[in-house]
Amino acid sequence: MKQLLYILIFSAFGTSLSAQQKADKNIIDQATLRCYYLFSKKKEGAAQAFRSDTMVLDIGTQFSKFYDPARLGRDSMLSAKMKGMNSAGIKSINVFKASANKDLSGMPGTIASSTAEGESYQIIKNKKNQKIRVLDYGSVMSDQFVYEDDPGTWFWKMTNEMDTIAGYTCQKANLSFRGRDYIAWFTEDIPMNDGPWKFSGLPGLILKIEDSQTLFSFELIGLKQLESPLPIVVDDTKSIKCTRAEFEQQKLKQGNGMQINFNNGAVIIAENPVKYDYIPMEKE
Repeated sequence: MKQLLYILIFSAFGTSLSAQQKADKNIIDQATLRCYYLFSKKKEGAAQAFRSDTMVLDIGTQFSKFYDPARLGRDSMLSAKMKGMNSAGIKSINVFKASANKDLSGMPGTIASSTAEGESYQIIKNKKNQKIRVLDYGSVMSDQFVYEDDPGTWFWKMTNEMDTIAGYTCQKANLSFRGRDYIAWFTEDIPMNDGPWKFSGLPGLILKIEDSQTLFSFELIGLKQLESPLPIVVDDTKSIKCTRAEFEQQKLKQGNGMQINFNNGAVIIAENPVKYDYIPMEKE
């Protein structure tokens, strides 16, 4: 843990390209359509969702990117705080495990990051080869991992049922994918072979999809045709390559987050003692 922290902190002071150069290098496409989805999660047997977040799907001509802008913003702020530290001014680093029940919230200079706050993944779909690249963290403040996923053929079962979602006429389709059954609503009025999370493979944009237990639900809440294309940026240059199975093992080990206190050269890290209950979307 300490070794990881030292690497995390002191790697922030290494030399790098300018921000503009780096951004240009990591632009893989230009988004012309931005879709906003409300993503809700609930635990099995629960009546209501325990977490809801607004996710964004940026769609370009060759790639699309699905992510949680609020979570990325919090992660960026934490990263900026770390990079703004002067390594010469660090006098000590102390790490407290969750079992110590150390609470830093009342101490000046404390920032916190929780695994439960939003979605840390970035899902990039390649329209040409149908491959998916996933960037995510095994836990809060851990290294970033990246794996390539090939979902294969999407075996959607089309129905004749119709509904209206966000003002669009939608058709219902069913899917069994990696241990869960899903019900999706898509519209051919937006002829984009795309959707939230890893989902795609229908003759129109997926506006709503949820599993049969309604543990995971994505629903379109906004759509914007971008007058000026926005860059789709992906930076996985420092990510650790792994398989999907290896990454899932990392997620099963994660805690509920950390509190980090910076005060007069002393750095204190305290793990959140609350166990994070990870519910994977993919069961197999």
